[in-house]
Amino acid sequence: MSLTKIIYNKRSSKKYGWSPSWLGMTGFNDDLISAIQSFQSEHKLEPDGMVGPVTHRRLETNREAHHQPRTSGILCHGKYVPLDWRSLKTDYLKPGTHKEVKRERSPTMIVTHWDAALSAASCKKILEKRNISTHFVIDNDGTILQLLDCNHIAWHAGNRRVNGASIGIDFSNAYYTKYNDTYEKRGFGKRPVLEDSVVHGITLKPHLGYYPVQIEAYKRLVSTLCSYYDIELNYPMNKDRSLLTGVHEPAVRGRFNGVTCHYHLTRKKIDTAGLPLDDIINELKNS
Repeated sequence: MSLTKIIYNKRSSKKYGWSPSWLGMTGFNDDLISAIQSFQSEHKLEPDGMVGPVTHRRLETNREAHHQPRTSGILCHGKYVPLDWRSLKTDYLKPGTHKEVKRERSPTMIVTHWDAALSAASCKKILEKRNISTHFVIDNDGTILQLLDCNHIAWHAGNRRVNGASIGIDFSNAYYTKYNDTYEKRGFGKRPVLEDSVVHGITLKPHLGYYPVQIEAYKRLVSTLCSYYDIELNYPMNKDRSLLTGVHEPAVRGRFNGVTCHYHLTRKKIDTAGLPLDDIINELKNS
């Protein structure tokens, strides 16, 4: 009987776009069935342990009603890890954009991206359209939006080994300077413009940088993740300990322990150019 329900819920998830994480679970199993039954009983539905159209509508309504900023923490393997930041939100990605993992992962890397979008909400839509993912997006106002339980594997690095060993964080940043007027019209103010970013030995054209509040949110998030997962406060560096701004072979192989930018993994990427990762990590180490 439980196998029948598990199969049903897997098909229902693909059909309606819900995820076990909506019920605080990490996979399709007996625990999920029990969680569904509890939800159904609480909302006066038949407690059959299956997400049919009626249960799905109630899940959606409940999720929208409770989709508010929270300050309790971030979700890691079904548990909330405290994170002291003023604005935290969740909006989990649909199934098919990532790999849900039952066993507890032990990531050793954080990979930092930008989303080339105007907001975290736009980023999520793009990710779902492309069937890819990241764990977090830091929005223009510094809100940290969690899109996946950290235990799940996000498809963000273009590298299976790195995906399995890492957590992805995106800065919401449209990159091109022509979008600065849009940010100003939306009330965020103009972004810094970076004019001397060098990646892979090439000086980039002027591009949009990062709001200070995004940098502060990033510091809090990185500090929390490194502490929880015992990830080293480390970054790819040159012999003089300055930030390496090219490919880092240990990171490419998923053998690096620390925090990287996407450009450390491939010459095809330039994000997150201009991010002072060395200064950020050194500040966290000394704090």
